[in-house]
Amino acid sequence: MRKSYLAAVFAVLWSGVLFGNAGVFRGSGQSVVLDSTEQIQMVEETVVMLPMRGHYPVDSTCRNLDPMKFHCVFKLRNLADKTVTVPVGFPISMEALRFQDETKIDQAEVVAWYGFVAGTKDKTYPVRYVPFDKKKKFSNIFLWDMTFEPKEEIRLVVSYTMQGYLGLASTRMNKDRYWEKRTRTHYLEILEMAVGEGNMYVTETGKSWAGKIEKATFRIVPFDFEKYLAQRGAFEGERAESKRGKDVQIDIFATVPVVRSWSPSYDKWKLVKDKWGRELYLELVYAPFEPKGKEDSLTFWYIFPCIPTTAEQFDRLLAKVKEEVEKEYAVRDERLAMFEKRLNDKTENRNRKLNEKMIAFWKGVGPYSPAVERNLADAVLEFYGIPRNNPEIKEFLELQCWYPVKNPPKIDDGYREFLLKVSRGESGK
Repeated sequence: MRKSYLAAVFAVLWSGVLFGNAGVFRGSGQSVVLDSTEQIQMVEETVVMLPMRGHYPVDSTCRNLDPMKFHCVFKLRNLADKTVTVPVGFPISMEALRFQDETKIDQAEVVAWYGFVAGTKDKTYPVRYVPFDKKKKFSNIFLWDMTFEPKEEIRLVVSYTMQGYLGLASTRMNKDRYWEKRTRTHYLEILEMAVGEGNMYVTETGKSWAGKIEKATFRIVPFDFEKYLAQRGAFEGERAESKRGKDVQIDIFATVPVVRSWSPSYDKWKLVKDKWGRELYLELVYAPFEPKGKEDSLTFWYIFPCIPTTAEQFDRLLAKVKEEVEKEYAVRDERLAMFEKRLNDKTENRNRKLNEKMIAFWKGVGPYSPAVERNLADAVLEFYGIPRNNPEIKEFLELQCWYPVKNPPKIDDGYREFLLKVSRGESGK
């Protein structure tokens, strides 16, 4: 298949940046490194996250990204019987990005851009910004010094606003070693193409404090934002000068129901309401909390998959699939011969398993047939929570972040009947 067709399938959504959490950093300039302290304990942390809409329009040029506001409260305790001063750092990005020369950074402008404030009930701290640490693991780091009297507890408040990520994504849950996990119904991969947006909060730096974090409470208030996303779709509009190819078909991403892909998963968050039954926030509590690495970070992704929502969109997608299937079948024998030759080449021994899988894949490539239409229609019906019990798409479904469907999106009655006819071979195509 053409690179344009599979570009989004290879895009790994989780390669975005991560945001948040105070830690102990030492050094100066760009030599700052994540350190640890045996004297200051982070006793508790409470983080409230509020996703918000970006300035109009949020479009496919990635301008006006939807931001998230973070309000963090940390209880820090001096375990020592003496006065202790520690350098505190708050990296709001991970997987360091390459910023401009540090000598050209305007400290006031950077602080204003993120709305970054750190302080207590009595004062705010003068913060210093560095673009990344020495190992280039963390970026956008705000630094300041904190002094603790013997056994003193300080309530540290940190707040900031961070733009999220918007770009190509995939609905496939495990994208590692992609080519080794292609399914027999590989043409359904076009349904995995997606646009994704999200925000995250990194907890890894919490391990730099003394002892355990006795309690960590995370809250997110997504209700109004999710209603807005459901109405908007992936984009609000396109620049007049934007030249988008027909392969992308942006209107699909503007109409498809949004899918949550959170970690921890949405069902692990507890819904908290007030005494009148109004939704306040979703909450996750750990006691104690021992963050170890990136796997403990909080991720909030909203995915708009390439699932057609009208008969017209389905027909357009089907035509695309037919074109690609016929092109693949035309080169099937050539590709089989190539991988069989590699399999017998002793210099290719390290890739033997991959070559064997590619041979199996190309042997499974067949001509376009009514089964392709049936499987595509059944996969779309499954997205809308309509079980088809089609064994040919079982492997595909098990790889999707939206399957099994717990809260089926609404589907137009006429469109549902159209898909059922296609599935039964009654569409007259």
